[in-house]
Amino acid sequence: MRDAVAVVAALGTGLFLARYDLNTDDTGIEVGLLLTASALLAVLAPRRWWIVALSVGSPIPIVELAIGHAAIPPAGIAALGVAIVGALIGFAASRASRTSPA
Repeated sequence: MRDAVAVVAALGTGLFLARYDLNTDDTGIEVGLLLTASALLAVLAPRRWWIVALSVGSPIPIVELAIGHAAIPPAGIAALGVAIVGALIGFAASRASRTSPA
């Protein structure tokens, strides 16, 4: 159940950030939001970290393609990469907190 909530929240966050991307040029803030959101949601659903990364990061390049900014939107691909890195950080943090000392 927690995984499903995290994935739905990730998709909502991705859609919000895609809308935010259309209305602002604050790249640094957007990168920080992408990284933070994907990391926190991946901590909630570590087994589904890759779905979280795609749900947070994919709406930005999809919206950029739909609007027609570029044939292959480099900023959208970079946003997807940042979301993947954030989700991996969240996954690693979740795994590190669950391991017991040997």
